[in-house]
Amino acid sequence: MASSPSFAPPKLADFLLTERLGSGTYATVYKAYRKGDSREVVAVKVVAKKTLNKASTENLLTEIEILKSIRHPHIVQLKDFQWDADNIYLILEWCSGGDLSRFIRSRRMLPEKVARRFLQQMACALQFLHERNISHLDLKPQNILLCGSVLKLADFGFAQYMSPWDEHSVLRGSPLYMAPEMVCRRQYDSRVDLWSVGVILYEALFGRAPFASKSFAELEEKIRSDQAVEVSGNELIIVAVIQPCFVVFK
Repeated sequence: MASSPSFAPPKLADFLLTERLGSGTYATVYKAYRKGDSREVVAVKVVAKKTLNKASTENLLTEIEILKSIRHPHIVQLKDFQWDADNIYLILEWCSGGDLSRFIRSRRMLPEKVARRFLQQMACALQFLHERNISHLDLKPQNILLCGSVLKLADFGFAQYMSPWDEHSVLRGSPLYMAPEMVCRRQYDSRVDLWSVGVILYEALFGRAPFASKSFAELEEKIRSDQAVEVSGNELIIVAVIQPCFVVFK
């Protein structure tokens, strides 16, 4: 069956947009091919101008500025950006392995050896960002992509420049992976990324988020009640990483 014209991907001079990979409030991501002999595969993030307000415009400009300025093996590369009358286009590195959320679901729980390797890669990318006073602020399995066994941080739509001494109070990110300071609407700093890593690691090892909740209010209540995170096992990664992460930021 032919696709409805209303869902047809936009046209770019240098790229042929094909499969729609996902969409959100402000953007839709497509798989695309560079026209010509190379047929390079990329991902194109299409942001409709009509959906943008002042805050989302500032976030998009910051995302582009950050991605233009950095190169790292564990961060998705921005290859180019373009615009026309209707849309802004971010031409991004293609990651054929999908996202970490899908990877975890397909295996239910990851072996400690695999989780440790992913942790090392996340830590490497975060150290690189924090050394440049950049905080991601929306780390979650859906925003971490895989190229084979290589993990790459993606979707810098909420990222900000934050010095170690900077404090913010604007709510950003995805509730299940937010640090308590953000959930409880308190001042927070760049360390909130570390809490998110702990949540991701917990989910990778146990197949579920530590504070799974049906609503934001329920999540906030669990955080405020100082409910202990259930962590079982004697693996080094649990004792050395997950437990300290959830203690330090409570």
